[in-house]
Amino acid sequence: MVLIRFWQSRSGNFAMMFAIMLPVLLAAVGFALDVANLMKAKSDLQNALDSAVLAASRLSDQTGTRNDTFDAFFATNIANKPALVNAKAKLVVEQSVNHIKTTATADANVALNFAFIFGQSAKVAAQANAFESNAKLEVALVLDNTGSMGAANMAALIEGSKEIIKALQKVKDDRPERQIRAALVPFVTAVNIKSAVGFDQSWVDTRDKVPVDEPSWNGKNFANIDSKTRVGHWALFQALKDNWKSGPTGEWKGCVEARAGSYALDDTPPDLTKPDTLFVPYFAPDEPGGPVKSPNSGEYFNNSYLDDVVGGTNIQKQKSRTKYSDPTARTNAKLKETPNDTTGPNYGCATPVVPLTEDLVKLGGDPVKKTKGELDNMNFWYGSGTNVSEGLAWGYRVLSPGAPFTQGDAFKAPDTSKVVVVFTDGENNVFGASREAINKSDYGAYSYLDTGRMGALDRAGALKKVNEATKTVCTKLKEQDVIIYTVVLGADTQANRDLYSTCATGPAYYFPTKNIAELKAAFQTIANSISPLLITH
Repeated sequence: MVLIRFWQSRSGNFAMMFAIMLPVLLAAVGFALDVANLMKAKSDLQNALDSAVLAASRLSDQTGTRNDTFDAFFATNIANKPALVNAKAKLVVEQSVNHIKTTATADANVALNFAFIFGQSAKVAAQANAFESNAKLEVALVLDNTGSMGAANMAALIEGSKEIIKALQKVKDDRPERQIRAALVPFVTAVNIKSAVGFDQSWVDTRDKVPVDEPSWNGKNFANIDSKTRVGHWALFQALKDNWKSGPTGEWKGCVEARAGSYALDDTPPDLTKPDTLFVPYFAPDEPGGPVKSPNSGEYFNNSYLDDVVGGTNIQKQKSRTKYSDPTARTNAKLKETPNDTTGPNYGCATPVVPLTEDLVKLGGDPVKKTKGELDNMNFWYGSGTNVSEGLAWGYRVLSPGAPFTQGDAFKAPDTSKVVVVFTDGENNVFGASREAINKSDYGAYSYLDTGRMGALDRAGALKKVNEATKTVCTKLKEQDVIIYTVVLGADTQANRDLYSTCATGPAYYFPTKNIAELKAAFQTIANSISPLLITH
């Protein structure tokens, strides 16, 4: 009985169980503490190595200085990390004309609290690689300035674009010896090439008279002078300017039509002996009706800015040349070049191209001195629609080494990297006059829809052709090893996905954004990816 009661007694069971489990509990606690210490030590070692590699990855440094810098930074960063014992690091440098790659490895012992689990100490290791391009860099910002942007989206676009310029400026500040240039190409349906720098009027078809059998579209929207001759747009601008008494003169602002045929999307240099290679001054005809403020209508005429003077059909009124040189035609004229209600021959013509420049402050401004740059001058312009292919064609031309802009290095030059960032807030589209008997659209870089210059007489067909043209320019750019980023705001349609994901260099280079916050984040990501110093583990 006594023996039975002893075995059934529960007195002291907890003490016995605790005594049995104590070594297990201590081992578990020790294991957790030592694992945490090892993880912390590895993180500290990795951070110290990263800092040392970044400090040493300076192309302007000599090899000796680079190694000294690496050793000094590594030593400094582990000096206050007593858990790291006998830490050692090694730097290997691979340098060519165009880049430097640094590879670093490090290891250290870590003293342990519970040696019976791992031993007296354990070893941790880390590795880091840094790559920096030494190539010259050329970046073209091709940015949608159409009216659908509105004030809020335009402000976000300007702010986002400045992040790219700031990233480039930081690289220039860190590497004064590196040549970094950027260009700005604002577009609506056409592009304004009358840049304050690098503009040469010999690119422009300034003829007063054009043979009627010439393929050029110069003067085709107006009645011929005679059976053999068309009036040139330059002559119409001059007539409008000479007969103006007050207010805006109506002189050419700087936009050009797309060139005819195969020249429309390439960088064939302008040649005076080949008129088709010249750029026709963009001259939006006065449309039928009395002068009015532009209604910005998708269905009706949007650019009636002079009295018609002549009678007849609407097409006869529009084709009349006399009203541009007749002072009485402008008695009630509505000629404006403000973005929201632009009327006149420069209808919907945005701010000028800024060709490649090393003066990045010229583009982005100086936040310290509170000065504005060319990006701040961008605005949204109603009318004409969106033609991304024309914007990209000029993005191609500003990067090209040949005329009309000659600031770019040769394509595929081994010491030069080229980048295009293209942004739009909608699909390519044709706008205006859909219910009118003539034109069927606003005037744009490809004239009116009913001229067939876009390859189709209907909107759907024209949109398809413009999308194909956009893809063509993207292909041309990529064939020249140009990196393309595409950013779309609030228009992630299937058509845009197909177009701009195909246009971009790869899936990671296409940014569909839904709102202003996502737009800014996309530009920040692009700014970071263009940065030349990259570190990987």
